[in-house]
Formats: sequence, structure tokens, C-alpha cells
Amino acid sequence: MAVLLALGAAVPMRAASEQPLQPATVVVFNSNDRESSDLAKFYAEKRGIARDHLVPLACSTDEEISRDDYDRTIAGPLRERFKERKWWTVREVADARSTVTANSIRFVALIKGMPLKIRGADDYPGDKRTGSPIGSRNDASVDSELALLARFSPEISGANTNPYFQSYRPINEIPDAVFMLVCRLDAPSGATVRRMITDAIEAEKNGLWGRAYVDGAHNTSGGLQIGDKWLAEISDQLRKVGVPVVYDDAPEIFADGYPLGDCALYYGWYTNTVAGPFAHPAFRFRPGAVAVHIQSFSASTLRDPGANWAGPLVT
Repeated sequence: MAVLLALGAAVPMRAASEQPLQPATVVVFNSNDRESSDLAKFYAEKRGIARDHLVPLACSTDEEISRDDYDRTIAGPLRERFKERKWWTVREVADARSTVTANSIRFVALIKGMPLKIRGADDYPGDKRTGSPIGSRNDASVDSELALLARFSPEISGANTNPYFQSYRPINEIPDAVFMLVCRLDAPSGATVRRMITDAIEAEKNGLWGRAYVDGAHNTSGGLQIGDKWLAEISDQLRKVGVPVVYDDAPEIFADGYPLGDCALYYGWYTNTVAGPFAHPAFRFRPGAVAVHIQSFSASTLRDPGANWAGPLVT
């Protein structure tokens, strides 16, 4: 799984067509977590999002929850809010399921304090599993499930086709009313989340200036060569648009003392835990930087500043 960490993670408030995106954005936070509420208000204020687009949910403060907890405290109440606010146009179909035919919300911003993961559920009513490695599983991230909140489907196992992937169109031009883009403003500390919000705004105003560092691994075993191919292509594309790039395809990751000065973009793989210069307490990205580390469990937790990659990179 490739994990994208938007170190300045935020919903951009204007698309290429210059349409204001605040009315198409909801901010979802955990009302059982005071910090989550404060961060949601801070984000909405900085981004000009109306207070009636802030959605409090009284859910668990644990990072991982059961499918029942997700349905009862997140999906169910959020669907009711979408109906009450008339963000959805809903039609009831013959089998008593709801069908969303129009959706005025295209962005969902989840705030620190919201659960991250949903445990697998045995014998979930209406679910259909297949024998494939993906089709046999129904554990999920909260984020990915909310992207399809409007499906109203009990079939929770396996994967769905992403209509936004390689569409090369703004999300508001995607005809699928069900699909929403979900981002997460989350980190080991609330102070880091606030910095993510303000850094993103600074980069949008002043530009993202710095270098790109691409760390390949020259790995050709077991089908992993495609990862190195991606990284090599990234390096080529960045150079074509004038971004200064440091590209390393040695098997080792960037060494501990490697000087990653003015790091605005980082792409790399494939170690389990943050290492090299990123593990040094003094390391800092440029404000609004974007970092991608390809590793299956990069974001399995966002609350530990020393575990995996996601938490350490945003800290």
C-alpha cells in the first residue's frame, strides 16, 4: 500500500476552475475529545468553512474500533446529518435501501481524535466474501469507508473501483455522486496538526520551495521492481518541470547523516520503521512539504511519533 502523507494536509479551497470549495467540505471531529473539537474549529476558521459544516460525532477515542462501533457512532449519525442538512438527494428503492442521486459534499476532513481503523467482522449481515486475498477481508480504514458513505451497502468486503483515479478531472466534475474525497488532519500531537494547517496555507500563498529527494532501492525481487520504476519515473517527471532532484537508487536508504537540506518533496521505500535522517529529532521538512513512503504498514498508527513512517514524518 502506498501511503501519501500530506505534511501540509488540507483541502484546497479553490479548484482549477476557481470554484470555492468551502460549501462542498465538511469537517468531522470527535465530540468526546476536547482537542478534536478545538482543532476542527481552528481548521474551519483558517479555511473559511461555515460552522454548520462542522460535524461532531460522539465516538470512541481509540484508534481502532469494531465494525459495529463504526456503523453505530460514525456512519449512521453522519448519514443522518447528510440527510438533515439536505447535502444528499436521496431516493428510496424497492429493497428499502437508500440511493443517493446527488451530493453537494465532495470533501470530508477528519480531525485528530477520530478513529483510524475498523477491525474485521465475522458474519456481517449482507456481506459477501470471495476467496481472494482482498475479497476475503472486511477490515478497513475509517477514511476509505467514509469515501463511500453514500453507498448504503452491506457488502463491506473487498475493494471498490476508485472513479477519481487517473480521471484527470476535478472532483466536482466526477459524475459519481456517491464518491467523496476524504483527508485526515492527524498526527501524534495537536500542535503538529495546527502546524500542518498553517504550513499548508503558507505554502499555498508563497509557493512550495525546495528540493525533491527520491530514494529508490534497486530492488528487482518478487515483483518489487515496479516500485523502483515508479520512483525513477517520479525523478524524471520532477526534472522535466524544473524541480531540483536528488535521486539515489542504491539498495540502502539515505544514511543517517545524509544532508536533506530544503526538503520539500520526499519519495522512498521500503523499510518498516522511520530511519536515516528522518529519524533525527532536528530534521525538518519545508513548510507544506509532501512525503510519500511506500510500505504496507506506513500508517498503521498515527499516534506514535516513533512507529512506522506516518507519525514520525509529520512530527
